[in-house]
Amino acid sequence: MNDRLSSQLRLIPRFAILVGLVIATGCAPEEEVEFEKAPRPVEVMTLTQSVPVSSYTASGSVQSWKTEDIGFEVGGKVSWVLEPGENIDGRVIDVDGKMVQHGTPLAQIEPERYEIAVESAVADLEVAKLNKESIEIRLKESLPAEMESARANLSLAEMEFSRIENLKQQNAASKSEYDQARNLVQTRLASLSGLLATEKQTRAELKSAESQIRRAEQTLRDAERDLEHTTLYGSYQGQISGVNVVPGSVVNAGDPVLTLQMTNPIKVEVELSAKQSRSMRRRHQLPTTYALPDGTQRNTNAFVYNVDASADPDTRTFTMTLLLLNERLRDPLPGDLPEDKVARSEDLWPLRLNRMMGTSDKVVLVEEESIHHDDQGAYIYLVTNSKLRERLPDVVKVRRQRLVENELKIPFLGNWVFRSVQMLDDSGEPIDIDLDSLYVGRFVGDPNADSPNATGGGTPPQNWDGESIVLDPGSEWMLRPGELVSVDLADQNEKKGFFVPFDAIDEEAGQAFLYVVKDNQASKVAVDVVSRDNLDLGSMIEIQSPELSEGMLVIVRGVHFLSDGEKVRKVGAARRLDELEEGHLPGNPMPPMVVEGAAE
Repeated sequence: MNDRLSSQLRLIPRFAILVGLVIATGCAPEEEVEFEKAPRPVEVMTLTQSVPVSSYTASGSVQSWKTEDIGFEVGGKVSWVLEPGENIDGRVIDVDGKMVQHGTPLAQIEPERYEIAVESAVADLEVAKLNKESIEIRLKESLPAEMESARANLSLAEMEFSRIENLKQQNAASKSEYDQARNLVQTRLASLSGLLATEKQTRAELKSAESQIRRAEQTLRDAERDLEHTTLYGSYQGQISGVNVVPGSVVNAGDPVLTLQMTNPIKVEVELSAKQSRSMRRRHQLPTTYALPDGTQRNTNAFVYNVDASADPDTRTFTMTLLLLNERLRDPLPGDLPEDKVARSEDLWPLRLNRMMGTSDKVVLVEEESIHHDDQGAYIYLVTNSKLRERLPDVVKVRRQRLVENELKIPFLGNWVFRSVQMLDDSGEPIDIDLDSLYVGRFVGDPNADSPNATGGGTPPQNWDGESIVLDPGSEWMLRPGELVSVDLADQNEKKGFFVPFDAIDEEAGQAFLYVVKDNQASKVAVDVVSRDNLDLGSMIEIQSPELSEGMLVIVRGVHFLSDGEKVRKVGAARRLDELEEGHLPGNPMPPMVVEGAAE
């Protein structure tokens, strides 16, 4: 009992002390617990003096520099016309009228009646020349002889009249004899006067004959020109973008037959503001960037051709026209095939064309330009790894198939001629070939160069393996109407300075600031923003301040949330100006920044 009591008494002081502590705690004032704020993560760049890559770019629309609807100067029935998409060369004639380049024929009308007109004009000219020759003979030979005879007769008549007159004075001649002699003199004199008048008339006829010759010569020139104009040519290198007629159509002089667009050089149009258009008057060329078919970027210079003198009334912009040299590209071979061992052809023909051409099944027709020749005769390249209704492999394998050419030729749409042939075996005996077989057309080479050893059917590469052919869709122009290019409109004469992104500038009460990192703290630095006539540097702004120096770490993101002296920590490595520009150009928005420690 006593032990239990003593133990309880011992607990009383402890309890009292605990109660006192609780009371004391409850009555004492509350104290705030302070936690240190984590440094703000920031992205920085190293400040250097440089000229930033221009981001003042504009999209230019590629268009044909010249586009025209071409037609014949004479009328008639269309014999043939090229297909759309064909690349052509223009006819070039120098200032002296000499032919420099014949050019590519585009279309033709039937020339028979114009050939007849030329023959008729030649005959008329020959008649006019003979007529002149006849007049010259009369003027130089006939009339002088007649006039000499008339003068002799007149002289004789005058002598007779003088004799009769003397006899009359002696009363030895009658009055009738006197009158007859006098009349003879007058008659002979009138005859001579008539011949003199005839001479003048003949000279006038000679001039008329000369005029007739000139007229006949002009008629012949007109007829020859009309005959020449039955074949249509372009005046520049370009591409056929559209065809309005088919073989057999009848056209009048001036009717549009096809549309030709100039592809080299090619035109780029850029819309400018009024201020920009004035600055472009001093420029001669502008950096231009565009993508090639394989995705790579090509940089070149475009020449400033023209800036419109007046603005578009709807958009209030001025159109600037640039010119770029264009070139033709060809598709690469599939896989890693070597260019010098594989031939190319744009055409693949089936042998089964009888019904389309209207011939019997016994007639085998082959496109004429697909036929090759050597010392042993004619042959085509027959496909060995595919048939008419089978899937075509990327690389076609072929073999030589000997043949004999027959006389029958059938034109098709004016652009192709199919010839009747007889297939032969290796021993030269006639054989039958499966009409579902295919054969390749003429070989094609580099579109920008002509082969010096070109032959009928085309020339394969020098090291061709003799069996591998790739069907080539044809060359295409590097820049085509409708595509877009990027044109740098910035002034290329910018001087070096301190440039920072627009997001690095903070503004308070009309004063610009930026933050630099010093001792892991954000330090506010007052700067002056350089005002430029061209804000051609896009998001990069030039700043000036005596406190700036190369190598400073400038905070470039989130400056509006910073305060002077705030602790910060760098996220990632400090980037240079050119690294910031890669993702900060118009059209390439700044990627979202991943900040480490944001959860803190």
